Amino acid sequence: MTTKPRLLVFSPYQLWTIHTIYEGTIAKACEGRGATVEYLLCDGLLPECDQYWDSKEHSPRSPDLCRRCQNAAKTSLSDLNLPFRWLGAFITPAEKAEALAWAQGVVPPDFCQASFKGNPVGKWVLSSMVSYFRQYPPDLSNGHVVSVYRGFLYSAAIVATSLSHYLDATSIDSALLFNGRQSITRVALEIFQQRGIRVLTHERAEYQRGHINVRPDAHCMSPVPFKNLWSLWADVPLNRESLDATLKWLMQRRYGANLAWIPFNNASFANSSVRKGLSLSQHKRLWALFTSSMDEVAGDPLLQGPYESQSAWVRDVVQWVGSRDDVQLVIKVHPNLGGNIYIGKATNELKLYQEMKSALPANVRIVMPEDPVSAYSLAEEADVGLTFGSTIGLEMAMLGKPVLLASKALYEHGSQVLTVRSRESLPGLLEKCLQASPGREIQREAFRLAYSYLFRFEPPFPAITVLGIYQAKLNYARPEDLAPGRDSSLDRICNFLLKGNPLSGRPTPEEQSRSTAEEDAFFEELERSPSYLRDLAYERWLRLKSLTQSARDLVRRLPFGVGEVLLGLGKNRCHSLLQRVGNGAILSPLPMPRRRGSKASESA
Repeated sequence: MTTKPRLLVFSPYQLWTIHTIYEGTIAKACEGRGATVEYLLCDGLLPECDQYWDSKEHSPRSPDLCRRCQNAAKTSLSDLNLPFRWLGAFITPAEKAEALAWAQGVVPPDFCQASFKGNPVGKWVLSSMVSYFRQYPPDLSNGHVVSVYRGFLYSAAIVATSLSHYLDATSIDSALLFNGRQSITRVALEIFQQRGIRVLTHERAEYQRGHINVRPDAHCMSPVPFKNLWSLWADVPLNRESLDATLKWLMQRRYGANLAWIPFNNASFANSSVRKGLSLSQHKRLWALFTSSMDEVAGDPLLQGPYESQSAWVRDVVQWVGSRDDVQLVIKVHPNLGGNIYIGKATNELKLYQEMKSALPANVRIVMPEDPVSAYSLAEEADVGLTFGSTIGLEMAMLGKPVLLASKALYEHGSQVLTVRSRESLPGLLEKCLQASPGREIQREAFRLAYSYLFRFEPPFPAITVLGIYQAKLNYARPEDLAPGRDSSLDRICNFLLKGNPLSGRPTPEEQSRSTAEEDAFFEELERSPSYLRDLAYERWLRLKSLTQSARDLVRRLPFGVGEVLLGLGKNRCHSLLQRVGNGAILSPLPMPRRRGSKASESA
């Protein structure tokens, strides 16, 4: 008799609905393929968790947070009709008291190295501490920071204990887990890996809606899985359809369309000169240094480059450039540091750049988040890009421009990228940047990198439609709609979880033997089309969107409720149109003639 594969879904954060929809869909698909599926949920055990961060809120943690999360869990599992158990059933009052006494006994200087029963939970929760306060390293002279870190240590000790007891009592073959970076999800990932349990982490896609970020046996930001995939596909030329899809993504980024997260830049279609606006010479080389928002990666050894901090690298670059008279530098501070509707300002890091701005060499400028300089205008005008991992480094390489990378990034394994491997190597690489020039091979490799990440590594996930940052809807009505053969992405995800099959496909013999002819023709066409990143029709739609909003505001001010009535009459049609504008459905790459005999599809 064949034993059914057993899948555990560790799902403590049920208030983040979009993520529960992703994992619920995967869980039902696995059940439909014969798996026994069970959820393990949090029943309010934790004094600190990632459902609340100081950096996201302007008020204390809500006293009913745990109750609301539990209620959401009950509703979700009732809708899924899947069995579940609570973490609290697998830990005794005496064990909780032991964990609390341990956490209270750790002194602040030892927090990061703190270990509970052999588990280095101090390291495992560090990433959440950084995100909680938007500060690295945590300020352990601050009493509130110390209290929160203790709370995370206690939470981690509880989860490590209860999950271990669950696994002692229950045999499972694989686990599905949200994120794997944040505090207790990191604890769960590490416990699963200690026991040799196959685990898949899931998150929203990083770069475009309608896709999913799934990583085998790694947390949601680990660079290892993509490195493995890239090693298979680096030398495989793209066909025309794949090149067009990748170019469309590049255009959407420029216009702030079809993003998986909130836009960090306004749509860019201005022709103003950055050099002129910042009083820089028109005749000297211009370098653009783009900083990164480091909340999610600081302190993680997997994501650590040769520099312990981004600020140390920026200072080294400024010092080197300041000693030259043949180059000028613009530092674009990442817009996310300035805060947004989702998260507050990274005040410590902003203060660092403000202080640096007051003592810059004459050939260096700093553009703060609030300054009206588009990152894309700067990227297009600059001769060389310097990054600490920002995606715009890849985008500049897609323009054929030289890029220097000083930390970890999805493009770090590109042979055309100048990658800083040690602090001592930086001056020599900066000298190389002075001689570097745009090139076809830089562009070719960048397009392959982008396509591999966007469409192979983060596959389409048509089973759901993402409506907003935290909203999504199902595109299926019955479990049968998730059956094998209906959705290739679900097939691969389920086959990994239930059978241990590779998550990503390998190139076929036909793909491996493909020539670069279609790539060469494509890039030649781009060279003949200097405005290939512009879509004038889409820009008109963007202006229409802006005008429509202004008109709505005027109509809404009409007295006696007349304005609201008028707005209601045309609401559905206008909303549908503007939604298409927002997700980039109208946007399309510059039409270019196809070569005869080009392939129609690319393996994912």
